[in-house]
Amino acid sequence: MARAPQLVAVGLALVLVLGAAGYGIVRGVTADSEAPPAAEMRWRSAPPCRSQTARLPVLDSLTLPTQLPEGVCLSTAYYSEGAPGTLWYDNEQGDKVFLITFFETAAYPSSATSSGTPIQLGNVSGYVTDETNQGATGAYTISFERNGWTYYVGARLGESAGSSGPENMVTPDELKAAALSIAQQ
Repeated sequence: MARAPQLVAVGLALVLVLGAAGYGIVRGVTADSEAPPAAEMRWRSAPPCRSQTARLPVLDSLTLPTQLPEGVCLSTAYYSEGAPGTLWYDNEQGDKVFLITFFETAAYPSSATSSGTPIQLGNVSGYVTDETNQGATGAYTISFERNGWTYYVGARLGESAGSSGPENMVTPDELKAAALSIAQQ
């Protein structure tokens, strides 16, 4: 009767050893393919303005805007390796919202940014896509490349169809100022 608990203990130990060995082999085989380039491994924290405890991770090589509309701050950062990322800026009232989408220029053709009306952002050339109508509703986007990154600074202006939130009061001039502050760094 004393043998049954011993057999269970030996069997459990064998399962744990085999599981650990299998895990080690899988990690060893996939370690090289999972290791992102050094630039993707460097992160810094960007403190959001409405929270003293939470800090949002932002890639170190990414340039953040220094010129923002009054009361607007970085509230969320989304990034997934190999996919475009997004920085969400808004104010506490939710009536000034814009996004900065970014991706490594080498990952996508640079022709992706060459549509729209040309704009000069300091020494950087970019393009504006203005889909606003007379009622100041629609979309406004500025795209440009800087230091290996392609940036899109944009917003839906005015009321969005089906939106229950407040009207977005961010202006094209405020979006231009944010884009210019990225391009000039």
